[in-house]
Amino acid sequence: MSRHHPFYLAAILAAIVIPPFLSDYSLHLVIMVVIFAILTLSLNLISGYGGLISLGHAGFFLIGSYTSALLSVYQGWPFWLSMPTAILLTATSGLLLGFPALRWTGHFLAVITIAFGSIAQLLSVNWVFLTNGIDGVSSIPRPPLPGISLTSNVNYYYFVLICLAFIVYLMMRLVASGFGRALRAIKDDETAAACMGIDVAVTKVSAFVISAAIAGFAGALYAHYIRFLNPDSFSLDVSIRIFMMMIIGGTGSIAGSILGSFVVYVLPEVLRPLQDYYYLIWGVIVILVMLFLPGGLISLGSVLRAKMAARRDKLDPQVGSTETLS
Repeated sequence: MSRHHPFYLAAILAAIVIPPFLSDYSLHLVIMVVIFAILTLSLNLISGYGGLISLGHAGFFLIGSYTSALLSVYQGWPFWLSMPTAILLTATSGLLLGFPALRWTGHFLAVITIAFGSIAQLLSVNWVFLTNGIDGVSSIPRPPLPGISLTSNVNYYYFVLICLAFIVYLMMRLVASGFGRALRAIKDDETAAACMGIDVAVTKVSAFVISAAIAGFAGALYAHYIRFLNPDSFSLDVSIRIFMMMIIGGTGSIAGSILGSFVVYVLPEVLRPLQDYYYLIWGVIVILVMLFLPGGLISLGSVLRAKMAARRDKLDPQVGSTETLS
């Protein structure tokens, strides 16, 4: 872990220092990266650590976004009341969706979660009396903070960055806890985990509840940043994008979720000027990562060090034998 400390410190320093000097568009991208990093961390909890495939995470994102937005716009609730309500409602939806995970895994569970995301989006379109349908919800207020105006994108960036830091801390505690160890044991072998005394049902449902709550939190942050919502923002494409962020960054990795969010959100914007070649180049990059870095981009350093060590041992066999004896 110590080998990665300089990289992590440099990344944290850049995240704190650089944004105020970015253009408005670049700052917008960075804010969206931070919000999607929180979303990807929520998915990584159930898929990366728990091995439960979910392709409907945009549904949780939608519920959190719309709940906080509707309560703020139409009921006049402050953000600090609408946001916890959004988290609670999204966690409840995670509880309901978690029960199918008790019986189904793999592609069966993936289909169930896709259906959940699709149903959530269809309801946001058809429940016009509640969501305003395809016209969406507008004039969503920014969160108030004493003495700080979050109408400034720079200030809002630091606000969501603090939120990301809190979620990262929470994830680290969860992963290192008995719950995290139980979740990884279920991923490795559910039957063996049950034989070891792990309550598989409670652990799975708990993972879905916590994951949904974090996704709902990200949804509230998104709604009050964008200030306009419509159902198109929560399609299956969004769920696939979140899943790609987790896979490309590194499953079962907190830092990988953040790195994957940055790459998947920013790289397409960088490639967009290429026009006709945009999708081709993006597709090739994704394929190469999947083929040569199955552990995600976060594993690149480890792969390079392993290859350098193997090459060094090949050139000087005595070094390898000495290290083995020591």
